[in-house]
Amino acid sequence: MDTSIQIKQLSIGYVNAASRGKGVILPPITATVNSGELLALIGRNGIGKSTFLRTLAGQQPSIDGMVLIHEKPLYAYTRSELSRIVSFVGTDIVRIPHLKVFDLVAMGRFPYTSWMGRLKVNDKMLVYDALEMVGLRQLSWRNIDTLSDGERQRTLIARALVQHTPIIILDEPTAYLDIIHKYEIMNLLRQIAHRENKTMLFSTHDLTIALNVVDKIWVMTNTEIMEGAPEDLMMSAAFEKMLERTNLSFDRLSGEFEMNHRLLKTIIVQSRQDIRWVRHALERLHYKIIYNPSTLPENTPLLTYETGKGGVVRLHYTFNKEQQQFSSIYELSNYLRKG
Repeated sequence: MDTSIQIKQLSIGYVNAASRGKGVILPPITATVNSGELLALIGRNGIGKSTFLRTLAGQQPSIDGMVLIHEKPLYAYTRSELSRIVSFVGTDIVRIPHLKVFDLVAMGRFPYTSWMGRLKVNDKMLVYDALEMVGLRQLSWRNIDTLSDGERQRTLIARALVQHTPIIILDEPTAYLDIIHKYEIMNLLRQIAHRENKTMLFSTHDLTIALNVVDKIWVMTNTEIMEGAPEDLMMSAAFEKMLERTNLSFDRLSGEFEMNHRLLKTIIVQSRQDIRWVRHALERLHYKIIYNPSTLPENTPLLTYETGKGGVVRLHYTFNKEQQQFSSIYELSNYLRKG
């Protein structure tokens, strides 16, 4: 597999012209991504993900180190050459009155048109194909300023696709999408990466989606970038390092972030069935669950749980010899929350 991007001891940040100083955001970064891979960049807000991606796309100079694109230094490419190799979708929202969806996507063909920007028949077909891929063919002649944020974001993705570059870099491409369209866009990017052997690199906060779709993840912390397959990073401490000094933890079994609840009360739970969602609700309400009591006080509350035919839930709550019965976790939660 060909290495598409090599990052060697790269320092990113900003040069302060007034003081002639350098503001380095992160220590030197070393990482790689191969052709045909879908890669997610994960990290906390403000850590430098957008700066990093803009640097890789050649839109911002690096402080030190080197980025190799297809084994050639990034700085050695002309603007024209780079526009045929790397396309970039940023977080800026395009709001231009009277600009049509088709015309915005067609701007992605600028590296291939004449200086007058005239589209040939093949260019127009590529624009329609890209709109079809992101589900916007029927909105081709709508004004951009009439679209929803999600539709506008998909339009920008179509513009990157029609630019026809081997590398596509996207900064938060699913930020304005609902859960269904998030998965649709991620699956689309994965298909394009694999089918057309493109490098698709994007930043995201949707870790659950990334774990289920991508080939590789970069986890960015204050001190390093950790890289590997999603499963490699789940088995290591990568995500835990990202959560240092927060009230969150990472569940390696579910692959999800969880709140670290302060467990202030105690409850006995008895059931022969899976109680993970009962446990989830009780911990959210700050209850510590005891399964095999031996020396607990007599007034410790007891909860028994079972699911009958048709998925009917039966929850029996006993406290101080009084029993309450509930038919849903919601009813139980409300009862316990109100004391």
